[in-house]
Amino acid sequence: MNIAIILAAGVGKRMKGQDKVLFKIKGRPLFFYTANIFDKHPRIDKIIFVAKKAYFKNIFSAAKHYKLRKIARVVEGGKERQDSAFLGLAAAGEIGAKKGDLILFHNVANPMVLPEEISEVLAAARKYKAALLGSPAKDTIKEVNKGGFLVRTLDRKKIFLAQVPQAIEYSLAKAAFLAAKKDKFYGTDDVSLVERLQKKVKIVPCSYKNIKITTRADLKMIESLIR
Repeated sequence: MNIAIILAAGVGKRMKGQDKVLFKIKGRPLFFYTANIFDKHPRIDKIIFVAKKAYFKNIFSAAKHYKLRKIARVVEGGKERQDSAFLGLAAAGEIGAKKGDLILFHNVANPMVLPEEISEVLAAARKYKAALLGSPAKDTIKEVNKGGFLVRTLDRKKIFLAQVPQAIEYSLAKAAFLAAKKDKFYGTDDVSLVERLQKKVKIVPCSYKNIKITTRADLKMIESLIR
C-alpha cells in the first residue's frame, strides 16, 4: 500500500496574511490541485491530510464536491512541520499501514509535481527504502564562512535542491521519526531523519516547476502555470 501524507498545517509566515491553502485558482482552492494529483495517481492507495482544524470543513467539502475518493483521514497538525508529519505517520498506522508499505510526505504548497515523478520516487523508494525528488542546481554554488567570505566553489553537478514528495518505507519512517523524537532532533525535511540512521537515500531528479509556494510571488507563478 502506498499512502500520501499531505501536510497543510503550516503558518506560512512569509505569505504576509495570504492563506495559500485556501487560495482560489480557477474557482478551486489550492489544496484541491495538490490532492487531486495523488487522488488520480494509480499507484496511490490512500491520502491523509494533516491540517489546521479550521481547514477540516473545507477539505471534507472539497473531497465530496470534487469526488476525491482516496482521502482516508484528516488529522490536526502539530507545532512544527516534523510534528505534523509524525502525526500523519501515526494516522497511516491507524488505517492499516504495515512494514513494506510506502509513505509519501508531500507539502500542500507543492501543487505542480508531475504524475511520472511520483511514479519514479515510488520506484526508487521501493528499491532503496527511502527516496526524494530533487531539482538539480542550475547556478554556481559558493560556500562562505561566518564573515561572508568565499571558502570554496561547490561542484553543482553534485548539488540538488530537496523537493517533495519524499517516500520512506513505513517501518523505516517509524524508526526515523521515533529516534528524532527521542533525541529532540528537528530536521529540515523528512529524509534527513533517515540520514541520521545512516541509511541510504536515493534522489530522483524532478522538474523545476515542482517548487514550494513560500511567497506571494510564488503563488502568482503557480497560478499562472495552472491557468
